[in-house]
Amino acid sequence: MNISLRHLRAFVAVAEAASFTTAARQLFLTQSTLTKTIRELEQEIGLTLFERTTRKVALTTQGNAFMPVARRLLNDFELLLSDLREKSAGSSGSVYVASSLAFASCVLPEVLKRLKQDYPCIHVRLLDDTSGGVVRRIESGEVDIGIGSYVGAAGNKLDKRKLLSARLGVMFPPGSQLPTGPLSGQSLRDLPLLQDEGDTSIMATLAHSLPGLWLQVNSKITVTNLDIQFALIRAGVGACVLSALAASHPTARDLPYRLLEAVGLQRDIHVFTRRGVPLSPAAFTFLQVLEEVLPDIAFHPGVTLAV
Repeated sequence: MNISLRHLRAFVAVAEAASFTTAARQLFLTQSTLTKTIRELEQEIGLTLFERTTRKVALTTQGNAFMPVARRLLNDFELLLSDLREKSAGSSGSVYVASSLAFASCVLPEVLKRLKQDYPCIHVRLLDDTSGGVVRRIESGEVDIGIGSYVGAAGNKLDKRKLLSARLGVMFPPGSQLPTGPLSGQSLRDLPLLQDEGDTSIMATLAHSLPGLWLQVNSKITVTNLDIQFALIRAGVGACVLSALAASHPTARDLPYRLLEAVGLQRDIHVFTRRGVPLSPAAFTFLQVLEEVLPDIAFHPGVTLAV
């Protein structure tokens, strides 16, 4: 026989009540069952834990020494149960998220603010990546949730749900002479554009809608990081094709931005999860909070939320 929680609870109840009768009533046991349980415990550890007389029950020296151990074991077990209940309810645990930088910068601060307020025990690990990188991370199981555009072929490994669409436009350095009239895809060939990496959703969209664009644009600088793009634009190094989601970034709202008029030049943002793999309660809670917060974000007019 091994010592069980039943034995520990019985021991602590009798010690605190100094009475088998009172302890049996508190534990909803018969007195004979409680007496048998304490006897099993004493036989298992080979010590006498209580001095019994007709008028009182008191701890022996060995019982006094065992009391803090029994209490600590019971407390540790209750804490473990509490932690498991919180995790199963989605109020604690960990969630790993990979997101495109524009979405991470414009939306996730409000999501994490709400999580910190309502679910302070949920730990979020947030990674930023290109859209291609986000898809690869969720495919490989490195993260629980991916947020970005659909780049590449994920086959049947992922489930995706559209969150929003963001039209593409051009962000110009301060004081730039902006083009007159509608800004068309053909207009891009005449602009000093910064170039993006090939596995981004913007480059994929431009390659599909405007094939050969980068053969005609005199672009000598390639940069993917959004913060660096903003810095180069602000310094007058060049203009950059960015989505209206990126134009929603708080630090870039003072920079001139014009939407492109060409049909199909937009970036769709999805949330990705692995098909057939249930979300953890913490990940499910993260997505719930995201859905609640998204309509309250101050987006550029070129952003449209999915219905």
